[in-house]
This record gives sequence, C-alpha cells and structure tokens, in this order.
Amino acid sequence: MYLTLTLNPSIDHYMNLPAGQVLCAGSSDGPALNRSAGEYYEAGGKGINVAKVLSRLGCEVTATGFAGGFTGAKIASDLEREGISSRFVKIAGTSRINVKVTDGNGIETEINGAGPEVSETDVDDLIGTIGDIVPDTIIISGALPGSLPSDTYARIMDASMKNHPGARIVADCSGQAMECCLPMKPFLIKPNLKELSELTGTPADVLSGPDRVKEAAFMLFEKGAQNVLVSMGAEGACCLTGDGAFYSVPGIKGDVVSTIGAGDTMLASFIYMLDVCGDYRKALEFANKCAALAAFARGLPAASELKALVS
Repeated sequence: MYLTLTLNPSIDHYMNLPAGQVLCAGSSDGPALNRSAGEYYEAGGKGINVAKVLSRLGCEVTATGFAGGFTGAKIASDLEREGISSRFVKIAGTSRINVKVTDGNGIETEINGAGPEVSETDVDDLIGTIGDIVPDTIIISGALPGSLPSDTYARIMDASMKNHPGARIVADCSGQAMECCLPMKPFLIKPNLKELSELTGTPADVLSGPDRVKEAAFMLFEKGAQNVLVSMGAEGACCLTGDGAFYSVPGIKGDVVSTIGAGDTMLASFIYMLDVCGDYRKALEFANKCAALAAFARGLPAASELKALVS
C-alpha cells in the first residue's frame, strides 16, 4: 500500500482564457479585467497528484497530511470519490486555494495560496496518524507550510522509519527541506532540472545533457539519496540507481497543453512500474510516457490512458 503525504494541500482553481487572449495585469490606474472561457476545480498538491495517478493505475493508496475548513473537507471528499482513503489531520484555519490561469496562447500563470498555519502539535498528530497506517511505500511531496521549520520532513521520515522499518521513503521536495531529507537516505528522490541545479550548486545552463545530469545526480547520491530520478521536461528524464547504473530517455514530442502535474505523474508511474517489474530502465521509459500524457492534455491522465500504456 502506498501512503502519500501532502502537508499543504489545496483546491486548485483552473481557468482558461479565450483563444488568443493574453492575461492582462492591473496597474496604478486600476484593475484589469480578464474573463475566463472555462474553469474547473480539483483537489491539488504534489502528494495528492501522486495519489491520484497511483490510484488510477489500480494501486491501493492512502493520502494524509493537513486539511482544514471547507476546502479541507472538499479535498478529502474528492479523494474518497477517486477511491483514495483519506486520513488527513484536521487543523485550524482553511486549506489554501491555488489559482492557475492558462491564457489563450497556452502561457500558464499560477498564484498559489500560502495556506493555514500549522503547529508542532499538528505535526505530532500527523506522525501518530502515520504510525497507525501500515504502508509499503511513503511518498513525501511538495512544499512545507510556511510556519514549519525546514527539517520537518526529516523529522517525519525519522519517525516513519522507526515505526515502519521495512517501508521505503520517497521524497519530492526542494531547497532546505530536501537538504535535511538527504541524510535520512531516502529510497528515491525526484528533482527537476531547476531543483537539481539548486541542490548541487550546478549552474542551470550546464545541465544540458545526460552526462552533466549524471554528474549532478551523483552528488545527491553521495549526500544520501539511494536512487535519483530527474525529470527534464521536454528533454526527457534520467535515473541514477543505487548500484551506479544510469539510464536516460529522450523527451517525447507533442503539443504541450499544461505541465502542471507532469512531474508528479512521472514520480507515481515510475515507482508503480518499478514495483511491477523491478527494472529501472523500463520504469523510466514508462514514467516518461505517462508524464507526456499529462503534459499533452489538461489535468492528470485518466485511468484508461495510463492502463493503455501498461499493456
């Protein structure tokens, strides 16, 4: 069973402007009016996206984290509707709403809410909740709430390893939060190129091909990561394994509609296929295809689309 952890989940409000219309910003002269041509809402957050993709691949998934207010209740009900068990810790305040606007030329703009304040007592409650669940794999994804210190994920990982010594820990976070996680020796981490650059101090323009990505990924391996999966957008993906094997796949050509959720789709489908066949190369190839599905459409891939790639 997979357990996903999302400490700052959201309701994502997607809006699409009419064809050809650019997003207009206000000025000191007054506000600018933009009218949506279509919109929809769904539960969001990196861990929640991972949970949805795993569920659509037919996996048993439980989602946990923090949720509060009417938006927190909406997040939990949306997941339950997808067959995902919801074990969120209820907190004071209201879970955030993120606004994601795609203009008429396909340019994306995101305004993400800060989210409610989370206390150390809330973290203790979450650790207790995780201890009551028996997962095979724990997947930690996304940014920390602003009220929590950067070592919060590491603290949760430490407690989870003690409570579930046989479980694998997967981490997909960035900055200081990831720096704190690396000494805990997570089974897998998944930086994108920007995050890989920041974590290793390698200039972004240097990470221009698999060889340079391999060098940077090895630096994270030396810091504690057992396996490193790097999502590279249009350039494809790479994977450095614990035994030193390195695999890369090129990007898949197509018309990108939205990159939101593509990295989460890659992570979920990679760990799924790795569990199915135990082959890192096949898992990487499958994950690359699934991520392309996400990028070439609006929203996460449907269960039928994902399962068609499995067969």
